[in-house]
Amino acid sequence: ASATTEMERAKRASLLVIGSGGSNQVVATVLHAANGGHLPPVSVAWASDDVPDLDNTLNMLSGLSLPVARHFNWGRTGPTLAAIAAALLPAHLVPRASLATPLPLGGNSVAGVLGQVSGALELAEQIQLGTAPDPAAIYLPVGSSCTISGLVLGVALSRHLGLAAFRQPGFEIVGVPVHQLLAKAQRLTGMQVAGWAQVVPLTARHSVTAAAAALARMGGPDLTEEAVCVLTTQVRFVTDPDIVGIYGGHSPASLAASRAYDATGAVTVQGGAAAPPLWLCGHFAAKALAAMLEDLNSDGRGGQQPGWCGTNRMLWMTKSAVQPRGEGDEWAALRAMPARVQEWANRGQAMSSLRPGKVDTEAGTAEDYRGLMKRGV
Repeated sequence: ASATTEMERAKRASLLVIGSGGSNQVVATVLHAANGGHLPPVSVAWASDDVPDLDNTLNMLSGLSLPVARHFNWGRTGPTLAAIAAALLPAHLVPRASLATPLPLGGNSVAGVLGQVSGALELAEQIQLGTAPDPAAIYLPVGSSCTISGLVLGVALSRHLGLAAFRQPGFEIVGVPVHQLLAKAQRLTGMQVAGWAQVVPLTARHSVTAAAAALARMGGPDLTEEAVCVLTTQVRFVTDPDIVGIYGGHSPASLAASRAYDATGAVTVQGGAAAPPLWLCGHFAAKALAAMLEDLNSDGRGGQQPGWCGTNRMLWMTKSAVQPRGEGDEWAALRAMPARVQEWANRGQAMSSLRPGKVDTEAGTAEDYRGLMKRGV
């Protein structure tokens, strides 16, 4: 089986990263490849649009500015679906020139989950050293469940190693689904944590158990039981439609949270020095902030734990504060895109007063938004 897998990988000598127009995964993948990430040639498939928003448009512009083998998009449905199908079908059914390995949605794979475990361990070491406080709760957005699954397994591993972290009474990980259908499924069936979901890809139960099994196969401890215990007893999913909204854009609560941060928020590093502000996109990060602020404003009633006011909470940021810009002419590339894609990009408004700008492929210029992007990242 191992030899067969290696032969299959050798045939698929390129990657296809799939996402919506505002995908963070697309940006992260092509940026990593451009910065010497030792990846095979990368192609991008923007399979669908999402809510028009300048932040989403900027992610597409970042992808267009960085070197990739090919771009596919929803404006040309036929070639895009063909590229995705070629990546998903068995190799013997696909012409060699079209072979590619699909990058799972949200990076959700055993390798992706274990990468998030390392982030949890890094935080645990900082808590152990006293350079970071031990949080009462960690808040994060949930899409493919890759990140939250890695945090769950990372908490279990840090405790197994005896690190003095994630030990606060009532500690929990709070996940906010970013898609309305995921939120509804969790609300109705508990699909992220239910035992039957162990065989359902892109759920936390499946991702946690698969990564725990892989860790044990590689010679690490078998933490399946401990990790499932964390998942079922110390993870809470916020599925309130007012916070979740619809996929790809702000909900009423996340927009209010983002604007409150714009007006009064600040970020400082150890020692009190100012740091760049948070990039609270409506697609992901602002929804988790909205849930955190709701809990911080709670007085302990309505199902919340008493005594929470004044305890330390952590927002696990899944959106970089830097919008990368490569050496390619992303403006010319966007203006060469199909009309449907350009119309979507042009409708995206700036939702943050900290990030003013616009994209108008008919009457605007690249200087209308390039001040929000950074080269040399």
